[in-house]
Amino acid sequence: MTDSDGRALLVQLQRPDAEWVDVGLLKNNYSDNWFEFLPSYWEQGGRPVLGQIFEEHGKDWKPNAHVALPRWFSHLLPEGRLRSAVAEAAHVNSVREFELLRRLGPTDLQGAVRALPIQASGLTYNVPEYWPDESDDNDNPLLKFSLAGAQLKYSIFSDGRGLTIPARGVAGNVIAKLPDGRPGFDGVPEAEYGALELARASGILTSDARLVRISDIKNLEKWVDWVGERLVLVVDRFDRAENGRRIHMEELAQIHNIPATRETAKYTSANFEIVASYVAELTGEDSVAEVIDRLVLNVLVGNGDAHLKNWAFRYLDGQNPTLSPLYDVLPTVLFVTEDDMGLNLGGTKMFAEVDLRSFDKIGKRTGFGVAQAREQARSAVERIRSNWNDLAAYLTLRNFVRLTDRLDGLPLAMLRE
Repeated sequence: MTDSDGRALLVQLQRPDAEWVDVGLLKNNYSDNWFEFLPSYWEQGGRPVLGQIFEEHGKDWKPNAHVALPRWFSHLLPEGRLRSAVAEAAHVNSVREFELLRRLGPTDLQGAVRALPIQASGLTYNVPEYWPDESDDNDNPLLKFSLAGAQLKYSIFSDGRGLTIPARGVAGNVIAKLPDGRPGFDGVPEAEYGALELARASGILTSDARLVRISDIKNLEKWVDWVGERLVLVVDRFDRAENGRRIHMEELAQIHNIPATRETAKYTSANFEIVASYVAELTGEDSVAEVIDRLVLNVLVGNGDAHLKNWAFRYLDGQNPTLSPLYDVLPTVLFVTEDDMGLNLGGTKMFAEVDLRSFDKIGKRTGFGVAQAREQARSAVERIRSNWNDLAAYLTLRNFVRLTDRLDGLPLAMLRE
């Protein structure tokens, strides 16, 4: 089939009862890509939500893009180094997003969405029971990628007894985040695990995580030859249920409709007041307390990577969003010395300029209240500082001392107003 014949992917969502629902068609003709809903999706009762932006625009909306995919779908694909690696493994040009999604879409996208290759002709289609093997590279572990992101990481399967790259057609249920081989980035998995454990001890919702050796993951043993026998961070996927069912989710980057193809957009298209406003609007004012807790943690540990792709919502019942557990929290200041917060808070991105008053705009904008916002920030500082020494178990002594000295000089850590 040539490009002029047109191609399509059937987009499906898995309901909480594990049934797959046909949502719409993602179509391609030459370099043009667009999405259109199937009428049956909007006609069914209790239909699962694909995304907030689709709810806002309605059933007749047909988002389109040239070369790239429409933005919501573009965010399902990996970024940066991981995209390049996956594209090379699939023998696909990394900018040809339709082809990349066609290769990756059937098995293990984030959330409860999948995209199946079909033959398109108007709105008629036949869904294959399974898709054909195109070449032996379908079993390349790089094609079993995980949630979209820049760090090399895999979606792998844990059965409680061991870890393995899942077979074709099987979705992973945990994320394996590999060590970074670049000079100056030693200990990234350990540092992220320490930050997650500090968050958990301080009352912040996180996914379960653990550190394992690379050689403990079946089919990843070759990485030992490249980076040595080092530790890998393994994190339970919050978009997977224990029975293998998928739980739908979407990133704030998708809700805010930023272009995935512009790397800086996730840092420049919003501020933390907007993040908190989305959380309040979609999940209720009480959830603003969780946002403040996470922002305080980011300031105190020096996490500069809390951009719009690192805030997400889950649809546990398929229809109503809840704030996802915390993920991708890392003391980036240990590895990027002059790092900042990524997004503005109270008019600044500088960690050293944040104090209790920096949360006033969040309190005003969300209806949470200025006094309540300051008190929540104060409480978070006290909880995090009381558990601070937990970090020592996961960082080198030098890095723990660096972070602690930094903490002692932060206005927020000293509860300044």
